[in-house]
Amino acid sequence: MRRTAHAIAAAAALAVLSACSQNSGAPGSSSAAAPTATSAPATSQSPAAPPTTPPASPPPPRTDAPPAPPGCPSANWGTGAKEAAGSSTDALYLVRVGRHDCYDRVVFTINGTAAAGYSVRYVPLVTADPSGRPLPVPGGAVLQVVIRAPEQGADTSGHQPGRVLAATGDYLYPSARLASWPSLRAVRFAGFFQGQCTFAVGTRAKLPFRVLALPDAVNHVERIALDLAH
Repeated sequence: MRRTAHAIAAAAALAVLSACSQNSGAPGSSSAAAPTATSAPATSQSPAAPPTTPPASPPPPRTDAPPAPPGCPSANWGTGAKEAAGSSTDALYLVRVGRHDCYDRVVFTINGTAAAGYSVRYVPLVTADPSGRPLPVPGGAVLQVVIRAPEQGADTSGHQPGRVLAATGDYLYPSARLASWPSLRAVRFAGFFQGQCTFAVGTRAKLPFRVLALPDAVNHVERIALDLAH
């Protein structure tokens, strides 16, 4: 009985030793593979958003006319009729134009210092004096200018005999010569009758104007200046 128990114990020990030898690997090796470290997948960095700038302010609205230069005269301007009493028997012999910073100017020169009256007003159409024939001029508006003095050639002063100022309907300054001017468009002679000369002055629009009497005692002339605002 005791011998049988010893035999069973020996058999059990042998079975255990046999199982251990089967589960053990080569010296220094491990039966289970070591886990491999895995790195996190590379992520591409999103590009930085471009800096945002506020939208540009819209440009100021355009205006039809530039601002008047500093120092432009402001008195005695308007679109209403302008008149002065008086008359002269001396010849109106010269009409000139000039361009200034604030206005375009038309100058009527009379060969004498007597105060010649005038009448200047906007009208729908200037007509020839005395026939009444229509005399249109370029521009958005027209001024009828009456100077109470005879035209050269119809006076009795004897200044430059044989010469006349112009024939009725003649352009003293046509639009081609004034194309780049801010305000003045044309000057046309509308005739002489009963001691006064009439002119049609075309303007860009119905602009403010002024009239100045400029006597020149040194040169013995009278100038009447019509200024058209820019």
